[in-house]
Amino acid sequence: MTAPKGARRGPEGLRALERATTILRTLAERPAGLSLVDLAKATELPMSTVHRLLGVLRQVDLVRETPAGLHALGPGTVVLAGAFLDGLDLRAEAQPAMRRIVDATGETCHLGVLAAAHIVYLEKIDSPQSVRMVSRVGGTNPALTTAIGRSILAYSPDEVVAETLEASERLLVTRMDPERLRHLLESVRRDGYSTDLEDNEVGICCVGAPIFDHLGGVASALSVSAPTVRFDRSRAPELGRLVRAEADTVSRALGWTGAPSVEGERG
Repeated sequence: MTAPKGARRGPEGLRALERATTILRTLAERPAGLSLVDLAKATELPMSTVHRLLGVLRQVDLVRETPAGLHALGPGTVVLAGAFLDGLDLRAEAQPAMRRIVDATGETCHLGVLAAAHIVYLEKIDSPQSVRMVSRVGGTNPALTTAIGRSILAYSPDEVVAETLEASERLLVTRMDPERLRHLLESVRRDGYSTDLEDNEVGICCVGAPIFDHLGGVASALSVSAPTVRFDRSRAPELGRLVRAEADTVSRALGWTGAPSVEGERG
């Protein structure tokens, strides 16, 4: 992708770049496209400026004109998006956030994904303390009873939750009442974080939060795990806010724009 002819440099060029970015973000929120008048209103830019910048963006295929005569994102944005996604590494993106959680709490942090009845640990950073949760990268734990599993299931489609319930009963001989699970997942969505207060392992308490991908779907989750003797249950909300804030940081690095998208989300 080459620079358009007559591209400006200096402060004026920077201002034009900021305005062009505003146009692209606005069009990203309206995939079907906008008329010139509506785009000028939505961006709060002069119509003449919008018209000029659209011409520049069309030159580099970042904007196109639809059959209906509207302005929409062009094929060049697909190239950029593909390159962004190809360069992502979930573990690498999560590690700085995990390190901040460990530094702030002194406890072990895990990154995990859902796999049928289990969660699988993709990454972990151990607590610096000698007494800590024993786990390993590649290890598994039941999805229904862990903070990571509950965080992921809370934002998963209904069919994924049903499949996890069925697989847990079949593979782990673990049964949870669907209504109880529904209320538990509702509380995760309400609070923004999940807890495992010795539900999975006696002597270990965990707090988790979901990580979302560029489409707004839940991709994985982070958790902080501590021996019960060091876990102050009254501080669970504080830990939840910390883990959720760091999980959101990872989500944004993956292209999440702030609104989880759950197909068939339960209210």
